[in-house]
Amino acid sequence: MTRYFFHLYNDEMTHDEEGVELADLDAAKEVGRREARYQAAESVRAHGHLIRSHKVVICDASGELATIAFGDVVSIG
Repeated sequence: MTRYFFHLYNDEMTHDEEGVELADLDAAKEVGRREARYQAAESVRAHGHLIRSHKVVICDASGELATIAFGDVVSIG
């Protein structure tokens, strides 16, 4: 298992210091999508708007592996 880290880039940058052990990158992307949806909803609740370019960046010990923008996981309509 690999430890993946989910860094949040919204109005400020929050680094995931603990990470989560997951089977593979696909599993990490699913966790990242859920986190991006959650953070997008929190942004709307707290601020009344969504900045679609805010994102979750998935990394492992070797570096950045994937980026999930809020706009990629939230539809408005």
